Formats: sequence, C-alpha cells, structure tokens
Amino acid sequence: MGWTSEEYGPSYEGWAGALLADGSEPGPVYLDPGSGADFHETREWWAYSGILNRPRAAAARGACACGWRGTARLTRASQIRV
Repeated sequence: MGWTSEEYGPSYEGWAGALLADGSEPGPVYLDPGSGADFHETREWWAYSGILNRPRAAAARGACACGWRGTARLTRASQIRV
C-alpha cells in the first residue's frame, strides 16, 4: 500500500520498496487481476517476498516517485510476511 501527499499530488507518491542482494532496485511487477486489459504495476517489497516467482528482496526501504529513497533495512526471508 502506497501513500500520496495531498499538497503535491502524484509527484510525491511513495511505497515500501525492495532492494535485491546486489543492492539494486528491481523493476516493477505487473499483476493480472483476471479478464480485461488493465494490469496493476507494483514495486512494493511484498512482490519480492518469493510468492510471485520474482527475485527475493534482501532489504526494504521507503521510496518516493520524486526519487527519494530511505535507509535500507535488511530483511531475512523469514521476516517477510504477506
């Protein structure tokens, strides 16, 4: 679940982002909710918890659409709950 700033709108939309073991930030995951042409896109840490056949996150950190990134917090696979 992300957050937005009412004052600045979508320029400041944030999420709990994921970092891979090599320190890189993974690209978005596209989720197909079923029939239809709309796909949901996410970069949130839970999409990298191992449940979606994606690389497992080694750390999580706050992230914002403006480019700001918070301090990385190391995680263990057992700590990630969905």
